[in-house]
Amino acid sequence: MAKKPSETTALEDMFEHALKDMYYAEKKIYSALPKVIKAAQSEDLKAALSAHREETAGHIQQLEDIFGMIGKTPKGQKCDAIDGILKEVEGVIEDFGDTPGCDAAIIFAGQAVEHYEITRYGTMRVWAETMGKSDIEARLADLRDEERAADEKMTALAEGQYNHDAHQKEND
Repeated sequence: MAKKPSETTALEDMFEHALKDMYYAEKKIYSALPKVIKAAQSEDLKAALSAHREETAGHIQQLEDIFGMIGKTPKGQKCDAIDGILKEVEGVIEDFGDTPGCDAAIIFAGQAVEHYEITRYGTMRVWAETMGKSDIEARLADLRDEERAADEKMTALAEGQYNHDAHQKEND
């Protein structure tokens, strides 16, 4: 049975748990992206996903820096949520990978990943603020903002091209 944190350390314990969770998640996302990039049909989406993979490597480094700032060694903790979301990504690739809707399906599943990250980084940022760790808060705000930008880029690609293309080709 895990020890129950005391009232004075509960937030720090939750923050460390979340940090381990996101470290695991970012590393899993980084590992999953090559398969997603390969499945994408358009060069624009492949380029966006490749750029996001490079950004994800930077996120891993940022999280390692944050571990250092709290005096901890970087360590991931299994995250069932991201594992489930990434399983869904694999599922839509299997279901739609050879269809005109492939890129729209990849964006659909990929945005679930982005929304998860936005939520987690947002919460962690508020916790850092509450604990008076403004240097960590700023880094987490940057991570959250980068995830928001990735989500917005995916939305623009989907709305500007892929959703329409998938609909037209399916109904021609």
